[in-house]
Amino acid sequence: MKKVLFASLVTFISAWGAWQLYGDPPPQVGPDRLKPFMQRKLDHSKAILEGLALEDFKKIAENSQALSLLSLESSWNVLTTEEYLRQSMDFRRALRVITSGAREKNVDRAALGYVNLTVRCVECHSYLRNNGGAAAFEKDAQSDTPANAKP
Repeated sequence: MKKVLFASLVTFISAWGAWQLYGDPPPQVGPDRLKPFMQRKLDHSKAILEGLALEDFKKIAENSQALSLLSLESSWNVLTTEEYLRQSMDFRRALRVITSGAREKNVDRAALGYVNLTVRCVECHSYLRNNGGAAAFEKDAQSDTPANAKP
């Protein structure tokens, strides 16, 4: 009887521990977390453009590196598809061109990298809209537009 009770207790504790570790899915990236993250990405992109216009290579390099670090944060991973991972790699590759152009003080190279970066952003956001990965921040962004504002 003691063996059965002990085995039942061990089974219960094991099941409870597994439920605590694996029972709840990881939290989703919702609009409350995603909107500020997207704003930081936009701020760094604008700063890169400003640096290009002023040929401020330090500003270009700092913001391209900061944007590259943002792309490694967990908030970045709104999808886990092969295509989304490819899009992210292309994004980081464009940032490396910008950073190397800034380090070489080659504004043309950095500017071409920025054009490529902009194309990567547009393509990825289009992919997200078409594949449901951006549902949270798209809905949130639409609710902030004046056209959707309620009187």
